[in-house]
Amino acid sequence: MAPVPPPEARPQGLSSEQRASANLVGARTAWASVPEWMDFLSPESPAHQAKLLERELYLRHWAEHVPPGSVVLDVGGGVGRFATWCLDRGCAVHLVDPDPESVARAVAHAEGRAGRLFAHVAPVEALPDLPVADAVIAAELLCYVNDPTAALRAVRAHLRPGAPLLLSVEARYGWALAVDAPEGQLPALLGDGVVHVPGDRFVRTFTAESLRELLAGWTIERLVPSHYTLGGPLQQVAGELTREALFAREDELATHPVFAPLNRAWIVVAR
Repeated sequence: MAPVPPPEARPQGLSSEQRASANLVGARTAWASVPEWMDFLSPESPAHQAKLLERELYLRHWAEHVPPGSVVLDVGGGVGRFATWCLDRGCAVHLVDPDPESVARAVAHAEGRAGRLFAHVAPVEALPDLPVADAVIAAELLCYVNDPTAALRAVRAHLRPGAPLLLSVEARYGWALAVDAPEGQLPALLGDGVVHVPGDRFVRTFTAESLRELLAGWTIERLVPSHYTLGGPLQQVAGELTREALFAREDELATHPVFAPLNRAWIVVAR
């Protein structure tokens, strides 16, 4: 989510059809032109520190649900931002992502860590034969798939009964006010929340109500607003924040009478 890459670093080449898989075309372009923005786990990446802080926002709510030594399914795991954390806890991580370059970087970042990484190049709709997981991480996954309901069905088939789904999505109104929101998308955001900019991006945004409706078959233990400053509408005015200051601002803004509805993300724990 944050910081904002230059325009050429954003996904390019989406087809005129609203197909989330077209984001792979943009990923190939970005890997070729601005790999330093794509591989944000590299310390040399301009997005490195912000992405680690962003991970802390998620792990603040998720870490307790991933005990050391767990079997974890990381769907849409990208370059391994959560897989590496799980590996350092001795977990066996099955990372699944449709972008082969991202998966290759995840394998590289896994080297020398305590756990074991099993990398799979595949979309969530066609998960390979995998062991049953003790936890599933699906960070922002449902924003970029054609059918979120089908994606959740595929994930549930690989999740131990009663085990946690650790999910996050883009929140509609905070996303609309963030510094990287594209022009001309007001009709989409006032409609179904699916933003499609040919040649730029495809993203499905959610309200709390639409997310609860999607998760109707799950027991939601936690659904919290997040990302008010980091990647959110208050990023510019907040400036750089330490981890402690970031958490304090999150808590303050989540109860603020004006800013509370303007979160950039929803963070969920469901079973």
